[in-house]
Amino acid sequence: MRTAFLALALLTVFPPLLCAEAGRTGAAVLTFPLASRPLGMGNAFTAVEGGVDCLGYNPAGMARLEKPELETTYLHGIAGDNFGFAGYSHPLSRAVITGGLLYYNAGTVDLNFSNGTQQTVTAEQDMAGIAALSVPLSGGFSAGAAAKVFRLQLADQVNALGYAADLGVLWRSPLKGLNFGASVQNLGPDVKFEEEGDPLPMTVRFGAAYDLNLSKMDWFREGGYGFSRFLFTADAIKRRDESALQPSGGIEMGMNVGDEGYGALRAGYLFNQAPGYFTVGIGLRQGRWFFDYAFGGMKDDVSSTHHVTLGVTF
Repeated sequence: MRTAFLALALLTVFPPLLCAEAGRTGAAVLTFPLASRPLGMGNAFTAVEGGVDCLGYNPAGMARLEKPELETTYLHGIAGDNFGFAGYSHPLSRAVITGGLLYYNAGTVDLNFSNGTQQTVTAEQDMAGIAALSVPLSGGFSAGAAAKVFRLQLADQVNALGYAADLGVLWRSPLKGLNFGASVQNLGPDVKFEEEGDPLPMTVRFGAAYDLNLSKMDWFREGGYGFSRFLFTADAIKRRDESALQPSGGIEMGMNVGDEGYGALRAGYLFNQAPGYFTVGIGLRQGRWFFDYAFGGMKDDVSSTHHVTLGVTF
């Protein structure tokens, strides 16, 4: 009987998660940013080449990684919730393999049962494992695929298990520094806690990125300018549970600091979101180690998130 009361309470507290309604999706944890660098650029990262950073946007972006990379990320949300991710990418002779583990804890919630008792439980606790394979192809193309296995838990008792997949391609255009990318994320069956289910948050992304490096130009070196590298990005994002296309854009401005140091400032904006969502970030690299921080907040609102990533290359 106590389990029945708990299920009724969950339907009241978490209807978006437990009920299969039009326009709603389950397993929202699969849409969380996995790294601070892309978030600082407005999550416009589909056409960017890199390491573990690319895993949450386009698995093809890791195909030309040259050195193994390990990074871990922590996010503190506005409601006291916490998100963490750890990932590792390793280049092979003809491919790059990547593995990662993420978790999410939504904090505690008090449930009042109809028999007069009260219980404090963990509102939501999710975990997911990710494995990806990225392959460079001829003609400047790259391809990648990622498999995800996840476990969702509500109020310490109601569980759901599931799996999903991502597919992506990336193309280095003949114009040096200009890339185009596309990916589809979270393909898989519905998430079911009881009899009813919610579809996964399937997302289709198209993006472009232009990496402008001025450090090798004589006029720039002679001028003594600070920032020498500019990365411009733009994405068009379509999510299953949203009717409108969501454009986003970002910029990263980088400069060399000393012999082995590098610093970057980032900014981005996600359109078609009321009242509007902006992001800013910084990046620091010294030798093999790197640190990224991103802040995201609503325009004219106090809502905000703080996202920190630490990493190392080998």
